[in-house]
Amino acid sequence: MNASRCTVWITLALCIITVTTAPASEPTDPESAIRRLVRANAEKDLPTLSRMMAHDADIISYGVAGRKYIGWPELEQGMKEEFLNAQKLEIPIKELKVWTKGDLAWYAMELDYIRYVAEGSGLKQTVLPMRETGVLERRAGRWQLLSWHESFRSAQLNGPLTSPPTVVSARTSKNAQAP
Repeated sequence: MNASRCTVWITLALCIITVTTAPASEPTDPESAIRRLVRANAEKDLPTLSRMMAHDADIISYGVAGRKYIGWPELEQGMKEEFLNAQKLEIPIKELKVWTKGDLAWYAMELDYIRYVAEGSGLKQTVLPMRETGVLERRAGRWQLLSWHESFRSAQLNGPLTSPPTVVSARTSKNAQAP
């Protein structure tokens, strides 16, 4: 093979490698951005999450189990820990509604957070039915997640939602009649 043909093949191979390994194009609308963020989370793709989330030091976000994250470094650390603990993640979106006004967008979403952790020689699956709300802002033409809050879709309580009824004494009640 002559040198010019070899150069063409090497150039073509480099072009193919560059195209196949280049990051997906930036989402152009907030719904696509949210869906890309969820996919990046399921794929444990921290670089994409970092690129698509605001790094403002004073941003506060809330996760389940009472987790509170202030700024990107705390969130990044929490995500690294989760990615190490979960062998596999699946996050199907059940419902997503997005509203926009100018460069701001907010959303309400229901999803299942399915995590697989090692147990013995297999994997244990846990399904967490979640709700999430959040706010995005378009910065320099790119949608970035500013803040979010997640909670469980179904209450998992061991007791009643209300207090037991209060007994009103006959002496304090206006309409009470003596026995």
